[in-house]
Amino acid sequence: MKYSLINVHHEENNLVDGVWIQDHTGTLESAKHVANDTEVANSYRIKVAVVGDLSYSSPDYSLRKGLKRLG
Repeated sequence: MKYSLINVHHEENNLVDGVWIQDHTGTLESAKHVANDTEVANSYRIKVAVVGDLSYSSPDYSLRKGLKRLG
Protein backbone atom coordinates (compact mmCIF):
# COMPACT_ATOMS: atom_id res chain seq x y z
CA MET A 1 0.00 0.00 0.00
CA LYS A 2 0.97 3.60 -0.46
CA TYR A 3 0.44 6.28 2.17
CA SER A 4 1.32 9.95 2.56
CA LEU A 5 2.83 11.63 5.61
CA ILE A 6 1.38 15.01 6.54
CA ASN A 7 2.80 17.75 8.76
CA VAL A 8 -0.32 18.45 10.87
CA HIS A 9 -1.46 22.05 11.08
CA HIS A 10 -4.88 21.33 12.65
CA GLU A 11 -6.63 18.15 13.80
CA GLU A 12 -10.24 17.59 14.80
CA ASN A 13 -12.41 14.46 14.91
CA ASN A 14 -9.75 12.29 13.25
CA LEU A 15 -9.49 14.70 10.30
CA VAL A 16 -6.30 16.63 9.69
CA ASP A 17 -5.29 19.73 7.80
CA GLY A 18 -1.67 19.95 6.86
CA VAL A 19 1.13 19.93 4.34
CA TRP A 20 2.50 16.87 2.55
CA ILE A 21 5.94 15.72 3.74
CA GLN A 22 6.56 12.49 1.85
CA ASP A 23 5.01 9.34 0.44
CA HIS A 24 5.52 5.92 1.99
CA THR A 25 5.17 2.53 0.36
CA GLY A 26 4.64 -0.32 2.81
CA THR A 27 2.22 -1.30 5.55
CA LEU A 28 0.23 1.08 7.71
CA GLU A 29 2.39 0.02 10.66
CA SER A 30 5.61 0.87 8.82
CA ALA A 31 4.13 4.24 7.80
CA LYS A 32 3.26 4.96 11.45
CA HIS A 33 6.83 4.06 12.41
CA VAL A 34 8.27 6.49 9.86
CA ALA A 35 5.86 9.21 11.05
CA ASN A 36 6.97 8.67 14.65
CA ASP A 37 10.64 8.70 13.65
CA THR A 38 10.05 12.01 11.85
CA GLU A 39 8.50 13.50 14.99
CA VAL A 40 11.46 12.28 17.08
CA ALA A 41 13.98 13.69 14.59
CA ASN A 42 12.26 17.06 14.94
CA SER A 43 12.24 16.90 18.76
CA TYR A 44 8.43 16.59 18.71
CA ARG A 45 8.10 20.16 17.42
CA ILE A 46 5.86 18.85 14.63
CA LYS A 47 3.02 16.33 14.52
CA VAL A 48 2.99 13.90 11.62
CA ALA A 49 -0.11 12.02 10.47
CA VAL A 50 -0.42 9.08 8.11
CA VAL A 51 -3.17 9.50 5.50
CA GLY A 52 -4.15 7.67 2.35
CA ASP A 53 -2.01 8.17 -0.75
CA LEU A 54 -2.42 11.69 -2.11
CA SER A 55 -1.11 10.56 -5.52
CA TYR A 56 1.12 13.54 -6.13
CA SER A 57 2.89 13.52 -9.45
CA SER A 58 4.58 16.73 -8.39
CA PRO A 59 4.04 17.87 -4.79
CA ASP A 60 3.04 21.52 -4.39
CA TYR A 61 3.27 21.70 -0.58
CA SER A 62 -0.10 23.45 -0.29
CA LEU A 63 -2.32 23.13 2.78
CA ARG A 64 -4.64 20.13 2.36
CA LYS A 65 -7.82 20.06 4.44
CA GLY A 66 -10.10 17.32 5.76
CA LEU A 67 -7.75 14.35 5.31
CA LYS A 68 -8.72 11.22 7.24
CA ARG A 69 -5.99 10.30 9.70
CA LEU A 70 -5.04 6.61 9.52
CA GLY A 71 -2.24 6.78 12.02
